[in-house]
Amino acid sequence: MKAIKKILVPVDFSECSRQAFLYALDVARTSGAKIYLLHVLDSDLIASVTAYGVEEEELRKKMEDYARRSFEEMLEEGTEGVDILRIVEEGVPFIHILGKARDIEVDIIIMGSSGTSSPLQRIFFGSTVEKVLKGAQVPVLCVPLPRVIEQEEGVG
Repeated sequence: MKAIKKILVPVDFSECSRQAFLYALDVARTSGAKIYLLHVLDSDLIASVTAYGVEEEELRKKMEDYARRSFEEMLEEGTEGVDILRIVEEGVPFIHILGKARDIEVDIIIMGSSGTSSPLQRIFFGSTVEKVLKGAQVPVLCVPLPRVIEQEEGVG
């Protein structure tokens, strides 16, 4: 098995991507790997919103500020001792994820199994995760949300 030295963690700041980041932290601590946290500002979303009269540069700035604040929150998760590089790019998420994985020559991609895309987008175009799985040339680890087990009445 190839040693894991570079981990790409695409995040959309959903709870599922936060879980993937926590998993990547464990892998990085075990292997000594560097984490590349990637957030892609969705160019299709920007185009959709600006079609309704929202100023494009103002929207982009707000999205970048949100990403910066969200990264800071994620990095409060006990990241000491792990080398983490934050990256924000704009474009089509799956294309940038695959391109960044290739450019950086990562050993693994660790991402949430579901993100913030709408059900309609997933039906017609497939999810970002599906597209990354199909196009990746390195292993992809999909981390699901932890299941919450409800207690039955009278138990526990």
